[in-house]
Amino acid sequence: MKLNSRRIERMVKNTKVFSYDCVESTNKTAKELALNGSSEKTIVVSAQQTGGKGRLGRTFFSPKGGVYLSVILRSEMQEDGILFITVAAAVAVARAIEAISGKKCEIKWVNDIYIDGKKVCGILTEGEFNSNGGLNYAVLGVGINLFAPKGDFPSNLPLADSVFNKRDKILLKKRVKEQLVSEFVNAFFEYYQNLDQKSFMQAYKDKSFLTGKEITYTKGEKTYSGTVVGIDDNAHLIVNFDGREVALSHGEIQIIGMEQPAV
Repeated sequence: MKLNSRRIERMVKNTKVFSYDCVESTNKTAKELALNGSSEKTIVVSAQQTGGKGRLGRTFFSPKGGVYLSVILRSEMQEDGILFITVAAAVAVARAIEAISGKKCEIKWVNDIYIDGKKVCGILTEGEFNSNGGLNYAVLGVGINLFAPKGDFPSNLPLADSVFNKRDKILLKKRVKEQLVSEFVNAFFEYYQNLDQKSFMQAYKDKSFLTGKEITYTKGEKTYSGTVVGIDDNAHLIVNFDGREVALSHGEIQIIGMEQPAV
């Protein structure tokens, strides 16, 4: 069942919400709206996606039971500012999930939300830039596994989990999805309005899922092993490789001893 757009609009000021039962991708729909002139803070939300996307062109499993949304952003920033949109969104999602569930969230650099060692949310920010490197618009996409799908998650997604289990459903209010969307959007815009101040960075560091863990880092055809020290003020992952600390701005990270990450 699709989310109640009017309820969300009442809880989030100055927004326009487009709600669907199912779309190919909320990011795709939001980009089409942005190209047709839709304003900042326009939200696309769906109860299901048939072609959800993750990082690096991967698919994002988007069955019924989840909350899938995209927010149109229009701001004067350069391409490197996209990273901090994602970082702010990660902290905002964690805040929203914690507010409605009471469960502690951690953030796996750079854009995944974990509860008890399992992934419950992924974030994908996409932008269109002009010839000067400035942002024409960005679309912030968030996919949250609120409830497990019928038949549970596929076996090829060993780290996927949901915020609530079947027993939790008995305790939930009817419109928890609308509440979750509203909590997230309000928290995100609290940060986004002063993005350059990076008031979200300390929370991002404190919630780091990787700090202290042994990881492998893949760059091109080479793979390196190291220990995560933490995250710096530029949202770079600090890793100790054989006594040498290196700040990573991007790349593929795998936790040693854990199964392959869910997508």
